[in-house]
Amino acid sequence: MRGILLKKKYGFLTGFLLLFLFTLPVNSQTLSASDVQTIIAQAVSTAVSLNQRVTVSVTDKEGNLLGTFTMTGAPSTTLIRSVGLAGQGLEALGVPSAAASHSKAGTAGIFSTGGNAFTTRTASFIIQEHFPPGIDNRPGGPLYGVQFSTLPCSDIAIAGLPLGLSGDPGGIPVYKSGTSVGGVGIEGDGVYTVDRNPLDADQPFEEIIAVSATRGYEAPALIRGDNILVEGIRLPFTNVENPPIVATIPFGSLPGTVTAPILAAPASDFIPMTAGGIAGQASSRFPIIAGAGITAAEVEQILGSAAQTANITRAGIRQPIGSNARVSIAVVDVNGAVLGIFRQMDAPVFGLDVSVQKARTSMFFARSDAGAKLQTAGFSSYVSRAATDGINLNGGIAFSDRAVGFLHRPLFPDGINETEAGPFSSLLADWSPFNVGLQLDLIRTALTSPPMVCRTAARTKRKLLPPCPCTAIPELPNGIQIFAGGVPIYRGSTLIGAVGVSGDGIDQDDFIAAGGANNFAPPVGIRSDRTFVRGVRLPFLKFPARPTLP
Repeated sequence: MRGILLKKKYGFLTGFLLLFLFTLPVNSQTLSASDVQTIIAQAVSTAVSLNQRVTVSVTDKEGNLLGTFTMTGAPSTTLIRSVGLAGQGLEALGVPSAAASHSKAGTAGIFSTGGNAFTTRTASFIIQEHFPPGIDNRPGGPLYGVQFSTLPCSDIAIAGLPLGLSGDPGGIPVYKSGTSVGGVGIEGDGVYTVDRNPLDADQPFEEIIAVSATRGYEAPALIRGDNILVEGIRLPFTNVENPPIVATIPFGSLPGTVTAPILAAPASDFIPMTAGGIAGQASSRFPIIAGAGITAAEVEQILGSAAQTANITRAGIRQPIGSNARVSIAVVDVNGAVLGIFRQMDAPVFGLDVSVQKARTSMFFARSDAGAKLQTAGFSSYVSRAATDGINLNGGIAFSDRAVGFLHRPLFPDGINETEAGPFSSLLADWSPFNVGLQLDLIRTALTSPPMVCRTAARTKRKLLPPCPCTAIPELPNGIQIFAGGVPIYRGSTLIGAVGVSGDGIDQDDFIAAGGANNFAPPVGIRSDRTFVRGVRLPFLKFPARPTLP
């Protein structure tokens, strides 16, 4: 009967598909409530053996919080602290320990896939002012700025993380039978930071406990971050290879309190979709629609062209070698409205929010009123600094996201020591990973004003929240992003929006974004690589040396 009704309402093929989906067995490769209890019990048991008191959080692979346990005597707050001066940006800001453990778990979960397993230590390695950290005269980390994504105020993220993405060691991905299913995060030392010296092989107790928590839920060895090289540099995974093996205390006897309910992973936010003949997924919340100056058919064309490009692009961060890139692709119009999102199967979930941030950033900085909007929102100092460098934010330059990021580094040109900061960055004396400049300043109020979490328990799946923007600029409701993978799109000489790509190496993201925007490229004369700042040519796009698979 159900099949007959579906056929009448949706047509035969759609009805058959929906009937098939309704009758599929529950996917065993998700986290159950029992799994969450086991992971927490293993973490707390190890903490007890080490005489430490910690907060433990577990999330699913889409960032949804599945439970938090706070041990008796664990610190209730932690201090954001790195190399900056107290009071600059987020430096020395006290935040709930549960917010930190949640962000660590979510970061490990949404960074990891069937082709790569990344930890918060991995994240720390790729977000600092040099890559690798501590090596002078090297460019900024390839994901410099990604920490300010997947925020609670985002209109895109499936489940916003209280502090955004984390680089504080102590977040480890969780796998079941080789399938990425989530992450676990530990907070307890009172400091939320990044690893400024990756060469010292430190083993913080938070990381020891997190690794112990994943016993039986380990990532496959081949896909761990330490088996992935970027520019010939091996990424870290964890400094803890042999955590202590201790008897697991029964969950009901653990010393502490459940402070966020223990849940099974909910249904996925993603639904099947095909773009350009490539099978993948869409967010159930963002169907393909027309926008200001762009048709739904054109959105489909852009998504399809980008997906076809991605399908032949040699992956930069996936195992086994020879895999194709797996990314999220977003198209926005000139007002920042999301017109469509396509996700290749097994693309990292963090790319959902980041791809939209990249598209909106490229679109916004190419608008004729970008400078005026920044001034109205209270950021005139950045507009003035850009003008001093000959950058007038009046629509005369088609900025890629790579170009915006180049102007948003604490060393300009990117990574060159003993130089001044770019016009959108914090001044060098004030800079830290928690005080990067315009990107943070745009979202700081939304991130730090109580309550820090804009989403509520009343939020339902696949339904947009009431407005809770990250910024005071309507076109940038989830903030900006400052690493490569976004390009503005034009009809002739008229800006009509942008495409953003995220999920693989940044050169691969650029290559795929260019594939999507191929028929909507900006006039050559206004591309950002036609502009010089302090005698240095700005970039537009950069492609991998061998971009495509045989």
